[in-house]
Amino acid sequence: MKFFAFCSLACQKMAAQAKPVALSLMLAGGLGQALAQTAANGTELTLTQLTERLLQDNPQLRSAKAGAQAVELGVSPARALDNPTVGVTQDNMQHNPLAFGTSSSTIWSFSQNILWPGKKSLAGDIVQSQANVSKEQVQYLKIQLIGQLQSAWINWQQTHAQIRLAKSQADRLEQIKDIVKLRYANNAAAYVDFINAQVTQAQIKSDIIGLERQLQTAQAQIATLVGEPSGGANLRLAPTSVQTNRELLPLDAFEQRAAQVNPQIRASKELLSAAQKAVDLAELGKRPDFVVSVSSHSATPPAGFADSSSFGMSVGATIPLYYASKERYLIDQAKAQLAAVRDADASTQQQVSLAVQTAHLQWAQSIDQLKLVEDRIVAQAHVGYRMALTNYSTNQMSYTELLNAYNTLRAAEISAEQARALALQSRIALDVAVGELSK
Repeated sequence: MKFFAFCSLACQKMAAQAKPVALSLMLAGGLGQALAQTAANGTELTLTQLTERLLQDNPQLRSAKAGAQAVELGVSPARALDNPTVGVTQDNMQHNPLAFGTSSSTIWSFSQNILWPGKKSLAGDIVQSQANVSKEQVQYLKIQLIGQLQSAWINWQQTHAQIRLAKSQADRLEQIKDIVKLRYANNAAAYVDFINAQVTQAQIKSDIIGLERQLQTAQAQIATLVGEPSGGANLRLAPTSVQTNRELLPLDAFEQRAAQVNPQIRASKELLSAAQKAVDLAELGKRPDFVVSVSSHSATPPAGFADSSSFGMSVGATIPLYYASKERYLIDQAKAQLAAVRDADASTQQQVSLAVQTAHLQWAQSIDQLKLVEDRIVAQAHVGYRMALTNYSTNQMSYTELLNAYNTLRAAEISAEQARALALQSRIALDVAVGELSK
């Protein structure tokens, strides 16, 4: 009976010699298919190249830019003079108003509206402030989209790194299986240990399948951000080893920078300026506007371009006779809107400050977690696994204890990758809250 068991073990050992290579091929199969499909469509894209494509092809950003340009184009018309009015009058016509040939004189007139000095410039300044608000909104949208792209890029890189890590963990498990088979041949281990090792190996393969789905999801998100119509199928990304800066900067520096460059705060200031100028424009409603007209009278109808016998000129004024009611209400309305914009500006500054504080706190916590995982947990898990492997090979520890040490190291390494990605994404969120992405 023991002879048959030994023969069975020998056959399994011969088959196991080819398993590491086969397993590596299986583990990399899904990722290889995903990248090989896009290999012929161009070179691998870096984050800088993806950012350039986003700025050029993202439809949401292009729409916002076109809207801002439309508002900017309205500044000059708001500052320009009103269009003049040119008129012609045929007098003393007989029979009907369309009998131009029977008129005895022709009057040509030219009229121009002239607003009180300062009204046009204030109206143009208000539109200019609105255009500046649109520009700041485009800038904030750009920062948000680039932040989303960077976060999705980090997620893709972290998932890609987890796949590589899972492959190395599978290779490590092959080492354990070799020791289990050796001990079993020496009657020091139960066959169930070998079965348990295979079960753990199958779990790793299942994890890799899930990671490949996450990789495809992140790639599809990146494709959407850069305006790729294929949904990511034709997008080839460059795997990169992402480094994390673990140095913490003080909160005050970020808050001061946000007060200077944050597009939301800058847009709020422009709205406040526009509201103040709207009050000034409403105050000028107490001043009259004018209309100047010149006319030419000719006795040679119907054209009347020759023999002008006389000329005329008139000046009219639009006087705010109802200032006690209509204009006063307009001024009160503008002042109420100014008060509302002031409160909204204060609220915007508070919200930006709160967003920066929250993002800074999350960033600090992610850095502390990363330091703890990398400097202590992973290092200790490596030591514990090496000791467990040595003790198990010398029959001083059970397989359950070895498997626990292996799973502890595996979980620690995965936690390190996730903590690294979280630290990077937290810094991106902090930069977005500030309103300025770091290089």
